[in-house]
Amino acid sequence: MRTGILLVILFVLAPISGCLGSDDPDYSDFEGCTDDDIGEDCAIDIGGENSTTNETVVENNTTNETTVDEGTYETQTLPLIEGMARSMNGAWNNWSSQEIFNQSDKWVLIQFAATDCGHCWNGGEMMSQLHENYSNQVEFITFVINFSWSNSSLEEIAAFQDESNFSGCNNDRNNCNERPGSPHNWTYFDDRDTYWIAAFHMTGTPAYVLIQPNGIVEWHHKQSGESETIEDAMSRLFTNSGA
Repeated sequence: MRTGILLVILFVLAPISGCLGSDDPDYSDFEGCTDDDIGEDCAIDIGGENSTTNETVVENNTTNETTVDEGTYETQTLPLIEGMARSMNGAWNNWSSQEIFNQSDKWVLIQFAATDCGHCWNGGEMMSQLHENYSNQVEFITFVINFSWSNSSLEEIAAFQDESNFSGCNNDRNNCNERPGSPHNWTYFDDRDTYWIAAFHMTGTPAYVLIQPNGIVEWHHKQSGESETIEDAMSRLFTNSGA
């Protein structure tokens, strides 16, 4: 009888046990904008953070297995990323990470940002300077999110990128054409549902990831960011070609 009661209790509790953990992510070491809705208490399963195996046949008809460790942390190979994106002054269109990896010898910088994040607003000039210094070696992509307390539209994101006339940037404090720095002449990606910022284990904005041309993560904000800024990491890895 006791066994039967125990099984019933376990059956009832099982459906609600999938996302238990700390209710308050620790943001104490993060300098930027944060949101309790972004974190790892209930991490998104993107189906890629594990090992996949490719088989190749060699001359003696035996099979060699090559294991690819897919994920979003350092030394892992990024999974396929697809969504809506735009270039400066362009329209929103379907975009895939297949367009950039294994296509050239350029690295990739992913920035996570929000149009209503004051740190991202002030950091617009730094991003413009990084692009001026390293764009011949690095492809830039900004993933723009929404916090639970913000609701940026695609029009606002485009205005933030282009520095065009739109009231509402910087948490409604500024017109988007007042953003520090120059217009951002690189790809902006729509991550307003926060899917990819959670998949990359980030807890706020701005945050950064540097990826090798073959899609392997080299530098991750949460792993290396405490000891090295993104500016220092890029200075170490690349040659400054700016003025």
